Parts: sequence; C-alpha cells; structure tokens
Amino acid sequence: MEAPPDDDCCPVCRGEFKHPCRTSCSHWFCGECIISVWLHRDAMKQCKCPICCCHFSSLVPFQATFDYNQEPEAQKIMENVRRYNRLHVGGVQGLFQKLYDFPFLARMALQDMMDPDKTSAYLYKVRIFAMLLGLIYMLIPLDIIPYDKRKILRLFDHSAVAFVTIMHIIGLFRSRRLFRR
Repeated sequence: MEAPPDDDCCPVCRGEFKHPCRTSCSHWFCGECIISVWLHRDAMKQCKCPICCCHFSSLVPFQATFDYNQEPEAQKIMENVRRYNRLHVGGVQGLFQKLYDFPFLARMALQDMMDPDKTSAYLYKVRIFAMLLGLIYMLIPLDIIPYDKRKILRLFDHSAVAFVTIMHIIGLFRSRRLFRR
C-alpha cells in the first residue's frame, strides 16, 4: 500500500494520520507517534510494532506529506525517521552509523538507566563493558592507575556497579519527585 488507508486512524493516538509512516510489517502510524514509541522503549533496539509486536527494521514515510512540507515539526520527524533507519541497518554501515550517533545513544542509555524499572537490565551490560575496558587496560603497556594488573579488573567491575547504583538512586529520587507533583 503506497498511502495510508482513508478510513483508518493512527493506532497510537487514535487520530487522523499526521505525517504518516509505514513500518516494514506494513502498518501505518503517525510519524511522531511511532518515533515516540521507539524512543520510549529503547532507542538502541529495533522498535516493536504496537499492533503485531514484531520488530521492524525500517520506517517508510509517506512522501506526499514530507516532500513540500517545510514545517519544523515535519522536518524533525523526518530526521528522526532517517536516524531510525540508519541505526537499524545491519552490517558495516550500521556499525559506523552507531559510532556516529554515539552521543545520542549514550544520552538515551543514561535516561534509561535512571528509570528504576529498567536499571537491572543495564547492570550486566555496564559490567561487561567495564570488564572489556579492564582487559584493554591490562593489554596496553601504559600504567595510569597505580594498581596491580590482577586487581584492575576488580576495580573496573566495582566502579561499573557503583555507577549503575548511583544512576538507579538518581532515578528513584526523580520518580519520587515526579510522584509528589
């Protein structure tokens, strides 16, 4: 289908399609709605379709809406759609794109770490990352940290656990403050 159905509405906002985009599983959504679903869940993973729950690798915008639209909102949605498509391309191109978008991904990961419901999933990832940094430090002949080579892995592991714990505590205080409001 090249255009969204005339008698249908966006399944997320239940309104008319505004800047419609089609997923690779052939469901139509408002561009802003599907991007907000992606950013709300996890920006580093492929988004799940809210209708069929399968992961989609690309978003195809309805070009008639975006071609001559110079609104800043439409341009922002189009840039986010391009970013989603670039991030979830596989292979070498996808890897280079992830390295290019590292600041965006790091910001999203830190926001997710401050969410009290998602912190435990990041503990293992941060610990593995810390272990890799420790191994790299052990292999490099440079000794910046005055520690024994055998204890450096433990130092990196403890610092990763401390970092995730601090992020979790910040998230708890933020959620408590939001709950009070």
